[in-house]
Amino acid sequence: MLSRLQKLLAPIAASAAIAAPGAAPAQDLSPPASEWRSYCQTYLKALDGDATASDLDVTYCLGVTKGLLNGMRVGSQIGALSFASRVAVQYKLDPDELFQLFQTQDPSRLLGICSPAASAAPDYVRAVLAHLEKNPGNLQRPIAEVFYEGLQASFPCD
Repeated sequence: MLSRLQKLLAPIAASAAIAAPGAAPAQDLSPPASEWRSYCQTYLKALDGDATASDLDVTYCLGVTKGLLNGMRVGSQIGALSFASRVAVQYKLDPDELFQLFQTQDPSRLLGICSPAASAAPDYVRAVLAHLEKNPGNLQRPIAEVFYEGLQASFPCD
């Protein structure tokens, strides 16, 4: 099973290694939270009926937000598989049982973010904007980090 998993993950790992620009500070990979906040405030105005809201701002907000949400979901699943592989090898556990256990876990729970099932992009945007209002010192930090922390604070798991 472990060999099969390695064969399945090898192309993903190779693609990531080729596509990765090398070790770069988070600030180089993710815009500051202040930039995201500006665009997403416009997005919420558009939802409230403001016809003067810039389409570009709305598109940027949604693109970054959906990208972060998808990245966290996929990243948590890949991280769980990687962790399960290490645990199975190190502690000589049955890899099939361990992988089945991880596959039954909701990716959001792995991240400690338990939002209601009906949550949509505006809910996540509002949650992170509220987090930024409470923590204005985070405005110059990368949005990827602040977004994750904001969702964890807004939608904690039991």
